[in-house]
Amino acid sequence: MLLALLSRQPNTGYGVGRLLHGELSHLWEASLQQIYCELGRLEREGLLDVESVAMPNRPAKKLYSLTATGREALDAWLTRQPAKPAAKDDLLVQVFCLGRVPVSTICRRLEQRRDDSVTEANAVRDLMLPVPRTDAAHLGHLLTLEASLARVEAEASWCDRALAILSDSRERSAAVEQEQRAAKAAG
Repeated sequence: MLLALLSRQPNTGYGVGRLLHGELSHLWEASLQQIYCELGRLEREGLLDVESVAMPNRPAKKLYSLTATGREALDAWLTRQPAKPAAKDDLLVQVFCLGRVPVSTICRRLEQRRDDSVTEANAVRDLMLPVPRTDAAHLGHLLTLEASLARVEAEASWCDRALAILSDSRERSAAVEQEQRAAKAAG
């Protein structure tokens, strides 16, 4: 991601962080510490050049740009088949262990995930509004936003389905318990 961003224009670590936490938050997640660490590694590997830019009354800032080797590495990566995304989701593991976790706890977590997904979907829609649909670079950005929107909308929809299934299950369990109590009282 860092090579891709820097292929568009040179930037500082802070500038890259702002992009990743702002208009590209749907695409990649990294802390500033991770960004600076990775920029240093890419520089040591010869993929980035660093220019020190003097600042009045402040320390100099580092401006990162791709080297020829960095452009070649990015181009080689862009032609590879992407790896399958890793599916690691703590909530799904907790749902899998439903018998060991109270249903009410899982329901609260599903409701929170749904609410977070709806909030994220609205934020992605807001990011999509100003994106021009005029050239490949803008269309690429728009398509990544579309993918992110589809993902968070699907997540919210799944949470609603899971909550409905759990609600039906609780209602059935309560009905069975009520029948058992009635049978004991009658027998």
